Amino acid sequence: MDIQKQGSQGTRILVCLSSSTSNARVIHAASKIAAAFEGTLIALFVETPSYQLMPEDDRKRLRSNMNLAEKLGARVETVTGDDVPYQIAEYARVSDISGVVIGQPNTVGGLLRRRKSLTDRLVAYAPDLDYFIIPYYGTRVYMARKTPERSRKNILANIAIFLASMAVSTGIGFLFSHLGFTDANIIMVYLLGLLVVSIFTTHRAYSMVWAVISVLLFDLLFTTPRFTFYAYGTGYPVTFLIMLAAAFSISTLAIRLKQHAGQSAKAAQRMSVILETDRQLTKTKSREEILSVLADQLTKLLDRSLVIFPAENDALGDPVFYPSAGDTVPYRTNEEKEAVEWCFSHRKRAGATTETFPKSDYLYYCMRVQDHAYGVVGVAGHDSPPDASEQSVLASVVGECSLALENARNAREKEESMILAENERLRANLLRAVSHDLRTPLTSIMGNADSLMSCGETLDANTRSQLYSDIYQDAQWLNRMVENLLSASRMTGGKLNLNMTTELMDDMISEAVNHLSRQLKRCTLERNRPDELLFVKADARLIVQVIINLLDNAAKYAPEGAVIRIDTAAQGENVIVRIADNGPGIPNDQKGVIFDLFYSSGNPTGDSRRGLGIGLALCQSVIRAHGGTISVSDNEPHGAVFTFSLPRDEVNLNE
Repeated sequence: MDIQKQGSQGTRILVCLSSSTSNARVIHAASKIAAAFEGTLIALFVETPSYQLMPEDDRKRLRSNMNLAEKLGARVETVTGDDVPYQIAEYARVSDISGVVIGQPNTVGGLLRRRKSLTDRLVAYAPDLDYFIIPYYGTRVYMARKTPERSRKNILANIAIFLASMAVSTGIGFLFSHLGFTDANIIMVYLLGLLVVSIFTTHRAYSMVWAVISVLLFDLLFTTPRFTFYAYGTGYPVTFLIMLAAAFSISTLAIRLKQHAGQSAKAAQRMSVILETDRQLTKTKSREEILSVLADQLTKLLDRSLVIFPAENDALGDPVFYPSAGDTVPYRTNEEKEAVEWCFSHRKRAGATTETFPKSDYLYYCMRVQDHAYGVVGVAGHDSPPDASEQSVLASVVGECSLALENARNAREKEESMILAENERLRANLLRAVSHDLRTPLTSIMGNADSLMSCGETLDANTRSQLYSDIYQDAQWLNRMVENLLSASRMTGGKLNLNMTTELMDDMISEAVNHLSRQLKRCTLERNRPDELLFVKADARLIVQVIINLLDNAAKYAPEGAVIRIDTAAQGENVIVRIADNGPGIPNDQKGVIFDLFYSSGNPTGDSRRGLGIGLALCQSVIRAHGGTISVSDNEPHGAVFTFSLPRDEVNLNE
């Protein structure tokens, strides 16, 4: 079944609504079918002219069936028209319906079946759909077999209606004449027959012929002398003329009403397509998605070939051709190029049906909002150019897509502006942080170096050793800041490439501890090593830098003699590392922003030096890049605990 192949692509199941008592069963069956195919259920009601005469009980049942469909998750749609199967088939075509669920009496056909059922006529209009027929009696659901579309031979049916109406009208006329009714009553019978012919035949000619023949029959059968075309009464010629004029007028009005009903139904269907286009455009984000919606909707609506010239930087790109099913005429790109360029440059229609390049094979519309153009859309008109109604709908759909392209461009420019503003803010914060925070260690290094150069020989060994140590520590602090700055800049620019290898977690912690041996002398370091070897897949250089940053923060903010504890453990498929201290801790109002770039707490460090606010932000970026998590919590009774996780990696030690 084709419908099964489309299930993953958004199958649409259509169920027909009515005021029938059995329609609830049909709706329930359609809901199950849509659920089986994981598709969307659409409930369609065709409002015919007889709807205005529908009894109140039937209206209540119809409203109940509609509410049931909505309750089962269907989207209820209403179209108007007098030919129910035609309206269903047209809606299914323009709405990309995959299958139709319809109820049908479980009766026996045969010689007593005088006319085609709704299902048969629907299959004739839309033979490519899948049909699910729900019998009124029994619960078995089966699929109607699709038959090729046959040409409808309405001539015999129209002639039969014509002759039957003529015979009935004439018979009633003889009855009225026998009962002594006036000629006016007989004339009204023929006018009534004319109305029947005008309504139930498909061509105007039947009504016109009826008007003439009815006058001749009245003259032949009901005027004196009978059975001749002579009339003795002086007023009969005027009567004949009035009767003929009335017959023509009535037939004309009846035919116009039918045409207006068809036009109203078509307008409702096209409005439904426009609304569907608007719904689809609300889900699009990129230019390619918007143009795809435009092409799909226009090809379904107009059943014509389509060509789209997208524009970029006020220049037309290469055309994208969307051929219709029955179009075999190739697109002449070189011959149509001049019309396309004129349409794009002048922001006006060009091509077929216009005064500009009227010999073109396509009618071109410029996709524009005010003076900004986003491309050109061309609709084929090889044999029959789009009529006024089609052009109206075409302009509406193109306008909707142009607005969608404008909104997408505005959103893209807004996003780019926000990125530029954020980059400018980060640059300003970085310059401010560098100018303020790097000045302190540089001043210390310069002062200590100047003391050593100017009076180093007069200083005792302990003083010189302290000055050397201060210079070394300040240089180390600067080095770590520079490393963090470089890593943060690569993270922000999206240029950080991870060199992933299998590493032993304990080895990376040991390397970070050795790197901070001087800073950790003022604290007590405790390590809890697991019995098993814990391996992770990571970039060792970056993970060591993360541990250095966390240990450095703990050493800076913790008081003299504080305890820093490092715990490592396995937890499921992750390796968990906890770094805890018993320092002043982190206030609750800062826990949510402590990992933000350039955020620095106001807590003073041991050397009264404030950080740049990039260390913890870098830690978070590195851990997330490895697929792990990092968080901060309180240590009891006081202090802070930083916890991060990394995906565990298994290593075969026998290799």
